[in-house]
Amino acid sequence: MIPVTDLSPDRVRELASTFDFTIGPREAERHAAALTDERGGYDRLDELATPRFHDEPVRNVVFDPGPDDDPLNAFTSLFDAPVSEGPLSNLDVAIKDNVAIAGVPMTCGSRVFESAVPSRHASVVRRLLADGATIVGKTNMDELAYGPTSETSGFGPVSNPVDPEHVAGGSSSGSAAAVGAERVDAALGSDTGGSVRIPAAFCGVVGFKPTWGMIPRTGMVELAYTLDHVGPIARDVRTTARVFDAISGSDPGDPSSARATRLEGSATAAVTDAPDVEELSFGLPEELFAAHVDDGIVDRIRDTVADLEAAGATVDPVSIPGIDNSVHVWNAITNVEFADTLRSDLVPARRRVSMDPAWQDAAASALRSGGERFGPVVRRKAIVGAKLLEDGARSYVRARAIADRIADQFAAVTADHDALVAPTMPVTAPKIGQWTADSYSTGDDEYDVPLAYNTRPADLAGVPAVTLPCGRLDGLPVGLQLVGEEYGDHELFAVARAVERHE
Repeated sequence: MIPVTDLSPDRVRELASTFDFTIGPREAERHAAALTDERGGYDRLDELATPRFHDEPVRNVVFDPGPDDDPLNAFTSLFDAPVSEGPLSNLDVAIKDNVAIAGVPMTCGSRVFESAVPSRHASVVRRLLADGATIVGKTNMDELAYGPTSETSGFGPVSNPVDPEHVAGGSSSGSAAAVGAERVDAALGSDTGGSVRIPAAFCGVVGFKPTWGMIPRTGMVELAYTLDHVGPIARDVRTTARVFDAISGSDPGDPSSARATRLEGSATAAVTDAPDVEELSFGLPEELFAAHVDDGIVDRIRDTVADLEAAGATVDPVSIPGIDNSVHVWNAITNVEFADTLRSDLVPARRRVSMDPAWQDAAASALRSGGERFGPVVRRKAIVGAKLLEDGARSYVRARAIADRIADQFAAVTADHDALVAPTMPVTAPKIGQWTADSYSTGDDEYDVPLAYNTRPADLAGVPAVTLPCGRLDGLPVGLQLVGEEYGDHELFAVARAVERHE
């Protein structure tokens, strides 16, 4: 427990200054005395909410397994979870390590949190277990989900199952690598700027980011609350849809998931009744085919689009001009929300959400004693976000307004098409050590856009998006991205199945 401590008058004045309050000596003494009088009531809360295991903890936990058990470094832990009968009984599933499982450290890809153990499962974990899935482990990730290659992880980079000299992508790196290596049938990731779709594309598997709010984030550690999504990864669209059906839907622990009541039917049924390609209409956003995308990838995607058109699909060029502004819009939103959460000890204090006192206490203690062990990316992003907040959050307010405008632009073009088609990634998976966070560099080539340039816009708009395997370039997987209409998750699954079947 972290006790409530007494305040000195000097400390009262320091705290007041953070709100731009001016406090005189006598008023400071009164406030300090008031907290002393109230302290017993605050300390009593510890007794009333003593952390305990609310869910049956998993067994036989192997933390940070070595290369004999985990040659790709895809897992932060392996364990035995309870198994029941249900519609997912034939699936082995892995969970990204920013999603809570009772009894297993939730590290968020950081050594800082390796002793922070949840007492509760995340809602999505409970749903998977109830539907019979066998959960086998938690997966490696970029530190606090901030990175596109896995190389910011405190546990080291994840190797690509197609070519271990290359990255698996990020931040849901271990989830995609475990699926690509056939260690599991499916995995959960989180997607704030592309963190499901990036590694899925690099590893040659399917990754689905839902409409914002369709899958509850109860028990997930946030990167940026207004952009975070949980999403499934699998080797084919049907399996991805089955997992989506199991974990989607409203949950009282996450108010944003009330939006999920807009969904009707199921993704699995939509996949089963997928249309023929000739019935579909596709839009090609010119901004996502621009010079930042490798020519070979553009050719591969355009060849696939030409095949769809030859099969009878309608294909039209479209424009979403807000995409050109998405880099700094996304950065402003994510950095501010991340800094705010980090300064609050990862406590989502502004939202009425379910919390786990056991993990929150351990995480707060870890931040106080070991925060200096964060890597340079986390440090820099937190500092940038703190500075933006210090400036009155002006950039954040404007970025959120621009994000709404981008969402309107997506709505206008998706209303006239079954899906938008674009490359998921501008390049294939870089070699380990080739990418740098400082320059967006991938070796000899310098990009003036991040690796996540093509994936971030769908997060800003909150619309569903999926990446499908689309052949290989120089031996490495290429991803084709489909983007759908807000709340059109089931319809996008159907379109994805039609494209997958055609391929």
